[in-house]
Amino acid sequence: MCGICGIVHLSADLGPIDAPVLDRMVDSMSHRGPDGRGTYYSEDRLVGLGHRRLAIVDLSQLGAQPMANEDGTVWVTFNGEIYNFPDLRKSLESCGHVFRSHTDTEVLVHLYEERGEAMLDALDGDFAFALWDARQGTVLLARDPVGVKPLYFAQRGRTFLFASEIKALLEHPLVSARMSAEGFYHYLTYLVVPAPHTMFEGIEKLRAGEALHISAAGQTRRWRYWTPAPRPTRNGGRNLDEELESLFRASVKKRLMSDVPVGLLFSGGVDSTLNSLAFRELVAPAPVSTFNVSMQGPRFADEGAFATHVAEALGLDHARVDLMEDDFLRVIEEVGWHLDEPLADPVTVAQWYVTRLARQRGMTVLHAGEGADELFCGYDITRRFLRHNRWLWQPLCRLPRFVSALGYGALRGLRGPRAMKIADVLRRRGLGQRFYMAEAIGFYEHEKGRLLTSRFLREMQGCDSFLQVEPVYQELAAEAPAATFIDQITYVELTTRLPELLLMRTDKMGMANSIEVRVPFLDKALVEFALAAPLAWKLRDGVSKEPVKRMVSDWTSRVLPPGPTRSQARSLFYRPKSGFGAPIQDWFTSALGRDLGRRLIAARDQWEPFVDVQAILHELSLGPATANRSYQLWTLYTALVWRERFCA
Repeated sequence: MCGICGIVHLSADLGPIDAPVLDRMVDSMSHRGPDGRGTYYSEDRLVGLGHRRLAIVDLSQLGAQPMANEDGTVWVTFNGEIYNFPDLRKSLESCGHVFRSHTDTEVLVHLYEERGEAMLDALDGDFAFALWDARQGTVLLARDPVGVKPLYFAQRGRTFLFASEIKALLEHPLVSARMSAEGFYHYLTYLVVPAPHTMFEGIEKLRAGEALHISAAGQTRRWRYWTPAPRPTRNGGRNLDEELESLFRASVKKRLMSDVPVGLLFSGGVDSTLNSLAFRELVAPAPVSTFNVSMQGPRFADEGAFATHVAEALGLDHARVDLMEDDFLRVIEEVGWHLDEPLADPVTVAQWYVTRLARQRGMTVLHAGEGADELFCGYDITRRFLRHNRWLWQPLCRLPRFVSALGYGALRGLRGPRAMKIADVLRRRGLGQRFYMAEAIGFYEHEKGRLLTSRFLREMQGCDSFLQVEPVYQELAAEAPAATFIDQITYVELTTRLPELLLMRTDKMGMANSIEVRVPFLDKALVEFALAAPLAWKLRDGVSKEPVKRMVSDWTSRVLPPGPTRSQARSLFYRPKSGFGAPIQDWFTSALGRDLGRRLIAARDQWEPFVDVQAILHELSLGPATANRSYQLWTLYTALVWRERFCA
């Protein structure tokens, strides 16, 4: 993984690119690539590409970027990995292409020569890249199908800019750090600003599976070359369990592609344990290095000790970092800087610490378990949505919409998570909207009234956060008109929350410590398999993510010695999911809460056009009696830290 950036002048009247500006953009991302840097300028100096290198495959100077084809007419700056590059390389060599390095990067320029934009369909990997075709005078940007790698861009007049991180764009004199009011409004709901928008005015991000083409005339075209639409359901004599095992093993094997050490983020849960067992098979007899974080709080179920117990039983080389409240406060500003825009999940801080630990122990690559729950119905809330759709939403849809509107009017003034959820459902049914919006919600639409100023609400009149999801539904309907409710949930999650929140935090915190994080469950072939698998199999025997739990239980039983531990293997992984979190519910009653109040008072002038500062201070004084309120406070806290760092 690396950091990429570039400047494109879409008119010769702008003159040559200012080299010191591109240099600053490149060096703002030194953490993404401590092993080298490079720049390239087109002959007329209207195009400049930048790169920071984290050397993983082919550590020699032959792997330096930006990289060109044989005659220097096609150049690329690339972030990520192409796992099928050996096969692509053989095919390209048979067509007469000559390679200078052993990197996967070089495949891109030759593949583009052969296939043009259709090259995207042939790539199996996690990537973001920008490719300059000097022959046609065009630029092609692309982000991988599920959005493992980020890519941001901005256009100011006839100047087009792109980068792996927003902070690189801010180094250009045409780009200023101004908060997007609408972005903030939607952030409060989704805990992150939904793509293609960001928290910065005029800065966008490519969606997962999206490409952008800039013509020689300066015209831009964007399209999604891959979507998580449901595939034809698999049936017949195929053994889905065996196919899942085969695909997962193949995915882990691909992601061991590296000339540097590879480790594993390990919670002791289903996904990370399965990953570690695949490691054992593929790298034996070398030890498997695993890393975990532990946090303590009276109302927080920490799993650090459990992870250590499972790691010891499996014979893993396990390391753990123990965090307290002061540890969070110590790095919150640095974490906010690396995130670029607010992302309201306290897990980001824990990920910063655990990836730092891995780097200190010599790792450059880590595997993580993201994606399994979205693909295989692993969240308990997914099952609740299925029940509520059947027993609440569908009956509501048989009644006139005004009935729901009346119910919303009666409930909207009540407090408490359950009342808020029901009121939100009634509100959206009354407006003719859809049932599913997101797996995790910060503030429901009607809740924002007690937080935002009347002036700001008037400015946002007609702005409804559900309308950020409606185009996703329309996109799915165009591709799969017969999509089921679970298809809709999966499509929304794989298009919104997974790439923009879960994968974004993983990428940013890993790269903050010069660590590449790979996600085996999000292998393209495995994702497409899961999208075609029937719901009855995913929820077999009424158990969430049952096929994955059965697989890890069977694999664990085979590697453990006879005795109580082996017999308990099934119970280890069929227990209720606890999730990865942080004890902020407790911490907001102490130092974390005091820090939020201090920051809010200090930034009162900045925030009072948008939020009712006194109302938030009152909420804070009540103490976060519920987990829901503590996460709402964290949403505000993260935005405060972000604005202090970028917009002060």
